[in-house]
Amino acid sequence: MKSDARRPTALFTLLAALCATPLAAAPGDIIATRIAGFREVGAAFKNINDELKSTTPQTYVIQISARQIRDYARQQQGWFPAGSGPRPGVKTAAKAEIWSQAAAFKAAQDGFAAQANTFATMAQSGDIARMRLAAKALGQSCGTCHRSFRVEERR
Repeated sequence: MKSDARRPTALFTLLAALCATPLAAAPGDIIATRIAGFREVGAAFKNINDELKSTTPQTYVIQISARQIRDYARQQQGWFPAGSGPRPGVKTAAKAEIWSQAAAFKAAQDGFAAQANTFATMAQSGDIARMRLAAKALGQSCGTCHRSFRVEERR
């Protein structure tokens, strides 16, 4: 009978251990996380733009993609810890200015998160014309970080 009483506690402990985020991820791990996250943001934004260019946009695709961007925008604040910037042997498009101009970078991140939230709310309205305007503003907020804090590849 004692083992039955302990089972919920043991199960909770196991679930907590499995769901816990490592306290100190290696710089390579966090870089991989942020690259994957921003790729997902880019894919979701492409879905939105493709739908908004369509003659018959599917609002549910826009809404799902908008929620994905909003959720990633909330997470991106933790994707740039100290020590995860550019240095020999580490491949990243993040500029050193992210850490040397931390306040400006945080302001840009906050602006992106606010625009992502606004767009997600707008997407729920189903108003395609308003979504097109909001998508443009969202894209501009992405560009703010790209211009100042990201090494852009020349094509």
